[in-house]
Amino acid sequence: MRLTVLSLVLGLMAVPALAAQQKVPGQNHQVLAADVFAVVDGNVITQQTFDTFLHVGKRQRFYHGDIPEAEEAAFRKEVAQRLVDQVLMRSAVKERGIVAEPAQVKVQLAAIEARYESRPHWQAQREGFLAELLPQVEEQSQFEQLEAQVRDVTEVSEAAVMAYYQANPEQFTTPERLRVSLILLAVEPWAQTAQWQAAMDEGERLIKRLRRGGDFAEMARLHSSDGSGLKGGDLGYVHKGMLAEEAQQVLDKMMPGEVSSAIRLLKGVAIFRVDERVSPVLNSFERVAPRARDLYLREQSEKNWREFMSEMRSSADVQLRDPSLLPISDE
Repeated sequence: MRLTVLSLVLGLMAVPALAAQQKVPGQNHQVLAADVFAVVDGNVITQQTFDTFLHVGKRQRFYHGDIPEAEEAAFRKEVAQRLVDQVLMRSAVKERGIVAEPAQVKVQLAAIEARYESRPHWQAQREGFLAELLPQVEEQSQFEQLEAQVRDVTEVSEAAVMAYYQANPEQFTTPERLRVSLILLAVEPWAQTAQWQAAMDEGERLIKRLRRGGDFAEMARLHSSDGSGLKGGDLGYVHKGMLAEEAQQVLDKMMPGEVSSAIRLLKGVAIFRVDERVSPVLNSFERVAPRARDLYLREQSEKNWREFMSEMRSSADVQLRDPSLLPISDE
């Protein structure tokens, strides 16, 4: 979950300003005060901040903000992790000396104003909202730069890309394809049982004729309601995921030249013929090298970020007032 400044604006309109991060003197805070949600490396996250993020996060993800009871605990942990991570990222930003990009901040503030300027609350308190949002927009800019720095993969050797290609052949394999023909006897999904049965009966009659040597293309032109009927039922080459699951299960077991049984689908009763089966093919490295490089870079970028966040989390001193939110995940 990524709660950005834009997603928090409405929450900020409804509640007082989120408390600024505070530094707690070095002492053991095993029992935290009622207004303190967490202490991260001596920095306070207020209960009000957590409640606001939780409220806005629910509205952002769940219909009418109503979270299913079974998901409540996991979602609270997710919000807690996001807030803890923000504190850790502030420390990383400070350590690296990252400053906000003025042009980026200007564009973000303009986008916020364009989105909310027609709302009465915004019009009445515009200057106050902008003043309060400015440091948050600047911080978001800093976080984005931090992430870009961590994710950056500057040196990529051809050997590394080749190793990725060899380790992930499924990423570079053209899947099995079938050339298929179709006869579709249209039935409205809401039609009565008798209409569906009539279509099934007609389908069985056509199948008997086909299996006795009938011309599939001619029958498709005469009987099929699918657009492919104009081409004798030819659907061209298809692969898994292109056809309904009910059809795919039947086609998986068919040999070239074989005609299927009558299959009930959403739009009617279908009869398929497999015309050709093309085996999967692993594409050569030379052909897919640019894609392999892009996928390798993406994987390394994700790995860099995961390891960076995991290292920060594992070395942080995190104390939460609500024990049910422990442990904070490093996933």
